[in-house]
Amino acid sequence: MATAAYSKPAELLPDDVLAAVLTLAKRKSGRDRLAFRGHDSDLQKFFRDLSKTCGSRLLEPFVFSDSGPEPYSPVLNECLSRLQLSGLVGRENPDYEVVFLRPSAEAYFTESLSNRFSKDEMEGLERIADCFLKLVVPT
Repeated sequence: MATAAYSKPAELLPDDVLAAVLTLAKRKSGRDRLAFRGHDSDLQKFFRDLSKTCGSRLLEPFVFSDSGPEPYSPVLNECLSRLQLSGLVGRENPDYEVVFLRPSAEAYFTESLSNRFSKDEMEGLERIADCFLKLVVPT
């Protein structure tokens, strides 16, 4: 007698949260392309501010150390590197200070990520994306 395999829902990773925030921010920006000045230290500051101002549990994996001259989250750094390696995020030369979202990020969010977040989590991601846009694209 065969038994049906139990399929546990995939656990959300910090990478998923970062990809969702960036994709939702792009949508909210109304631009064809979301690009922003984002040297590593800038991104660390942006997300440190987000974790303080938005207070969402979705940002809890991004723990920041204050032991150095600037707040630093190894998890955020690793997530951004993985998103870049997977082709969802890019950096422009010559100094890699401009970060941009690749079109594949939108497809990944729509096809794979959006249905993995609960309604409450999506609302939280929307708020985080709003706050993120205010930081990276000041009006």
